[in-house]
Amino acid sequence: AESFEVIDNGSGIEPENYQALTLKHFTSKISDFCDIATVETFGFRGEALSSLCALSDLVVVTCHKSQSVGSRIEYDNDGKIRNQSKCARDVGTTMSLSNLFHTLPVRQKEFHRNIKKEYGRMIHMLQG
Repeated sequence: AESFEVIDNGSGIEPENYQALTLKHFTSKISDFCDIATVETFGFRGEALSSLCALSDLVVVTCHKSQSVGSRIEYDNDGKIRNQSKCARDVGTTMSLSNLFHTLPVRQKEFHRNIKKEYGRMIHMLQG
């Protein structure tokens, strides 16, 4: 199966944020307007994660620095938790996407047809 994986070495996601993680406009880093000036890390953003849930199968494996064991969370296309289990994981988070565009068959076919061009664009963006 085709998949994309992004791994960070941050402090992980707190369990109380699992359900809200894929909500539009959600971030656990800002709770007050003044917090905007103190954000020091980018992390994964709810708006993007919500969109990715709608377009693919999203699995998050995370271990918050306050936890001794990690969690594997599978989200459905609406961004709701489909399955959650404990797993081994160092502190940090891994996002895995599979079946990209499976909810939009025409877009998926076009993506597969132009995979080399799309891959080149992705590499250019990541290196830019």
